[in-house]
Amino acid sequence: MYREFYHLNDYPFRLSPDPRYFLFSERARGVYDQLLYGIQQGVGFMMVTGEVGVGKTSLVRYFIQNLNNNVEYSLIFNPMLGSSEEFLTFILMDFLKNDDPQNRIFFSSDMRKVEMLDILHRFLIDRYQKGKKVLLIIDEAQCLSDLLLEEVRLLSNFEVDNAKLIHLLLVGQSEFKKKIYSPSWKQLRQRIAIKADLIPLKKEEVDSYIRYRLVVAGNQQDLFYSSATKTICRAS
Repeated sequence: MYREFYHLNDYPFRLSPDPRYFLFSERARGVYDQLLYGIQQGVGFMMVTGEVGVGKTSLVRYFIQNLNNNVEYSLIFNPMLGSSEEFLTFILMDFLKNDDPQNRIFFSSDMRKVEMLDILHRFLIDRYQKGKKVLLIIDEAQCLSDLLLEEVRLLSNFEVDNAKLIHLLLVGQSEFKKKIYSPSWKQLRQRIAIKADLIPLKKEEVDSYIRYRLVVAGNQQDLFYSSATKTICRAS
């Protein structure tokens, strides 16, 4: 009902991430630039952390949309997989789905782990020889079991003399950062070259955020007084 009254073409404040509504805060721009730098420079491991609702997934989706054709990526948005085999199966199915059937590397989900790792290695070598970069993004990384997190760490061992064959981006809530900084994960932490935190909007950014989402949804009017945006900022 309120969409018609306010002349809106869409719901401006839906909870699901939508890159159309993504507005760079000062901090988000800095994180985004770090990720671009990381993929351009061939950094093996990157990590973005932040509290629930600060826009991590939206930032990642915007980042993906702006990758050039030289980067092939796989996005794991639900890493609660039961085993290393399931984890590798998901990755291989995603990476290989767009390959030309005539040139596709043979893969079956009932293969042994050593066979899947061999296929992944051959896929990475193929892309490296073609001048492409391969990026694996794991969202909600705090849900990774210790077993799968160790599997992710071992993936960074795929490399040639002068370059990483696979680049990894871990995106998780603040408890994931605490886990990574615990003594038991020191070896993984040392491999993460870019560690970025996404923080909530500043008070002065809330008004621009609300206005921007309303404009994208189709309304050009100022619907909120400044006192209202201040109240929204305090409440959120």
